[in-house]
Amino acid sequence: MSNNVVDLDGQPRERPAPPVTDFWFAQLDQRLQRIEQMVDRLEWQFWIIACGAFGVLVLEIVQALSRA
Repeated sequence: MSNNVVDLDGQPRERPAPPVTDFWFAQLDQRLQRIEQMVDRLEWQFWIIACGAFGVLVLEIVQALSRA
């Protein structure tokens, strides 16, 4: 990539060195991503259990109605 960015005097503008905190932020982002993945899995497990319990409830209601 060419260095086409210039300052107001027409001199090429140098890129500043990346801050030291970039490594820390990368680690933080990775850990937050893992936490989000765990929360997503927990949410799926909750919905599976809730739907399963609702299905069992419906089957019990149908069974109770069929006996009557």
